[in-house]
Amino acid sequence: MYYPTATINFKNFRHNIKYIQSLSKSVELFPVIKANAYGHGYAEIAKILSEESIKTVCVATFEEIKEILNLSLKLNILHLGRMTLENSIINNKVIFTINSLEDIENINNFCSRLDTKIRCHIKVDTGMNRMGCKMNEFNKILELAIESNHINLEAIYSHLACSEDKYSESNKKQILSFNYIKDLTKKYNLKYHLLNSGGILNYPNYAFDYIRTGLSIYGVSPLGVVNKNLKPVMKFSAPVALIKNVYKGESIGYGCTFTAENKMRVAIVQCGYADGVPRNFENKGIVYYKEYELPILGRISMDLICIDITKVDESVPVKNVIIWGGNHKNSRLEKISEKFNTIPYVYLTGLSSRVKRVYIEK
Repeated sequence: MYYPTATINFKNFRHNIKYIQSLSKSVELFPVIKANAYGHGYAEIAKILSEESIKTVCVATFEEIKEILNLSLKLNILHLGRMTLENSIINNKVIFTINSLEDIENINNFCSRLDTKIRCHIKVDTGMNRMGCKMNEFNKILELAIESNHINLEAIYSHLACSEDKYSESNKKQILSFNYIKDLTKKYNLKYHLLNSGGILNYPNYAFDYIRTGLSIYGVSPLGVVNKNLKPVMKFSAPVALIKNVYKGESIGYGCTFTAENKMRVAIVQCGYADGVPRNFENKGIVYYKEYELPILGRISMDLICIDITKVDESVPVKNVIIWGGNHKNSRLEKISEKFNTIPYVYLTGLSSRVKRVYIEK
């Protein structure tokens, strides 16, 4: 069968969980499994997390909450997005985020009709200006949340805008603001969380009670350089569908953007932008086969890419190549992201549903 494959290594995934836990042993992990667990498959990843005694996972959308609930696992679900209240997700496993005074009003109106109480965290915008209430709104929101008969307030959190930059002045200001909030609310016996993957790698002293770790548990560092303690969980590979000779002066692919300067051996790989190979890999991307780095020739098609295999011994049958992941030092997403001036998240979450996920434990 000729189809691209994402091989997901559970052994590496378990290793990464333990490594992140080792950075701050007293802190509980809240793994982020939004966007189909960053392309790895939310159902399979959630099951492994449950096996590893993880208590809570984080998602971004209403649909993701329902999908995780349908797995019937012993996992709490922290909803990081805009609050949505519907009977199907009113469940003691679901933790809602309060971002505004309007959220308090909506909770009270909705839950009074059901005569129920829901679990909540308050998110405070300490300087990122994305989700979360402003600092000057916090006291009123806290007061109303504490007074409400329909809110079980468990924690307060925020998010660093520049967590990947250890020396960011913005981070310092946000940490000061969050510590102020923590001191202000210490009498309520609440929990606190601020850090994501970049945060725990750069600021382990500010881990507080929970860490919302995302990219790092999938074996990729958000800091832009390879962390040898993290093991890539995904290997994205694709089969060679055809090998042919291309002669001097002949062009390859749409738009004829590559012209052969000499005779060359070319492999046509069954994988393209419909699978998640970025179009900017045109004439610049590399795929990997054993110790070889094989250049991509011409444009990325919807279903195919062309690669130069001239330097591979003709007696060696090139049947499958790696797009990213695997053991080659330059196939790490940190390296590829640096080359193309982007971030690893784009590649992982851009993997399409037609890429077959294969799960291994070795």
